[in-house]
Amino acid sequence: MLKEFRNDEKYDTVLNRVLEKLEKSGFESIRADFPEMEKPARLVGQSNEDIFIPDATALSKNGNKAYFEISRKVDEPNKLVNKWKLLSTLADLKNGVFKIFVPHGSMRFTQEIVNRYNIKADLVKI
Repeated sequence: MLKEFRNDEKYDTVLNRVLEKLEKSGFESIRADFPEMEKPARLVGQSNEDIFIPDATALSKNGNKAYFEISRKVDEPNKLVNKWKLLSTLADLKNGVFKIFVPHGSMRFTQEIVNRYNIKADLVKI
């Protein structure tokens, strides 16, 4: 999710559910911008110098890097698309995964973005 939405109370609730799901799925070294957790590393886009921070990162059971995002409808999706493309590319380069957790009411928007911009990601309802 984009930085401007992280201060939303609803975001913390959804992120907490995502973190619980990751722990139950066996992911390790989970990082998230959440109290008492280590924050994910900042990523810088090459073409425009934008700074992106994944909602969460972790290592899978086999030690590969995993990136996680929480979807949210936005009017101007350019930064979101750039962030998701970057995370998708990094996941591919590291033989990892990129999952987008989709809250109720955002699935159609998320599918359209992923399909239109050819972003390789697993969509997970939450």
